[in-house]
Formats: sequence, structure tokens, C-alpha cells
Amino acid sequence: MKKTFKYLTILALSVAAFVGCKEEAPYICEGDAGEIYVKFGGTGTTDTRLLVTTDGYIGETYAVSITYDMYTNADEWQIVPDYSECYDPEYDWISSWPSEGNYDGRFTLNFQANSRQGDTRYAKVNIVSHGQVIQTIEVEQEKAPNTQFYIQPFLQVQSFTASGKYEEGENAGKQVVKSIPIDSNVAWTARVDDDQFGDPVEWIKISGISKAKFDISVDPNTTGEARQGTITVYQNTNGNNNIVVTVKQAAE
Repeated sequence: MKKTFKYLTILALSVAAFVGCKEEAPYICEGDAGEIYVKFGGTGTTDTRLLVTTDGYIGETYAVSITYDMYTNADEWQIVPDYSECYDPEYDWISSWPSEGNYDGRFTLNFQANSRQGDTRYAKVNIVSHGQVIQTIEVEQEKAPNTQFYIQPFLQVQSFTASGKYEEGENAGKQVVKSIPIDSNVAWTARVDDDQFGDPVEWIKISGISKAKFDISVDPNTTGEARQGTITVYQNTNGNNNIVVTVKQAAE
């Protein structure tokens, strides 16, 4: 009888080790022993999608920060925000404390007020262990109170020679490329409009697009007549908010 009890005890311990069970609150039992798991619980929130106001408060409670109790078998982890979906992905507006740890731990997130992006902005807070994302918290923050989307009026008409190139000076023979700066805190798209017959206008070229400008150049005009086309620059989330840039090209 004692021998049987001994074998049963060993078997029970082996099963527990195999499934990776952990006897603490909350009770965690995750996959194989080598699998990395993450669970939120205890007195902290378990939300993996956060709605943040323009002023940086979380949800309907208007909390200024949010805390997670994290249960994990990761021997090391870091809190790494991902802003790749933001209009300004270089701007850091989420902070965490601590930003790294080992095994079970607690961390708190804070969010800056949104005064920079005129669209709703989205980010991810990734929990990373040894270069692998083991959990993600999605963040959505309301847009800034003021939308900036402006091209100075004197830039809204651009004229080119028939060749589309510089005709004199040190740049003679080189293609003319004109940059159009945009004062904007929203994502936008620049599009060459079709002509009056609904056909594509292929002689106007758009290039050098960044969040703050785009470039215009033209093909040589061999039609024998002056020609004109338009570029519409519009806010991605509000197509009615747009600016038209007129492009004129002289005849030969």
C-alpha cells in the first residue's frame, strides 16, 4: 500500500510539472512546462484593450493611470510601446513603471494628452521576452481637439516650363521638382485627378511623400498646347477636408 501511494505521488507531481501549473492567485495552469504564459489578475485590471480620452484619462473612470498584476513564467520581460500606426510614430506618449522585470510583477501605464494627432491614434503596448511578444495591450486614444491641415495659398498653383526642366543655371537640363509643405497633424493622401473626360492624367508625377510634404514634377509637354491638371490632397479620415493644387505647364 505504501509503495502504491509513493508511485501515485510521483505520477501526480510529474503531471503538474508537465502542464506547468502554478498554485497562487490567480490559479494558472498553462500548456507545456516550456511554454511562456502571461496572465493578468489579482487587484489589477485584466483589460487588453484600453480607451483613452484626449486628456490622457482611461475609460469612463477617468483614471490617470492603470495598473496590471502580471503572472508569468518569463524569466525576463520588457514593456515596449509600438507606435507604428500613429501619424507621428517617433513620438513617445505612453510610459510604464517599471518598464522591465523578472517573472511575476506589477506595472503601471500612463498616457500623455493628445495634442499632436488630429485623428484617433492607435498604439500597442507589447510585453516582450527574449525578443518575442508574449502579450499585447491595444490602446486607442481620442483625437486632438484641433485638426491641422493646411497648404499656404501661394503654393496651391504651380507652373512648369514645357520641358519640365531647368533651362539655365547650374541645374540646367535637370528635372524641376517642387516641394509642397503641408502643416498637418492628420494622415493624408495626395492624388492626381483625372481630366475632364475622366481619363488618368499621367504627365503629373507625385513623389517624395512624407508626413509634412510631397513633391511635384512633370513630363515634357509635346502636345503643342499649354495644359493644366490638379492634385487633390485630402485627409484620410475625412475626404471632405481637402486642398486642391493646380499644376500648369507651358507649351513648347
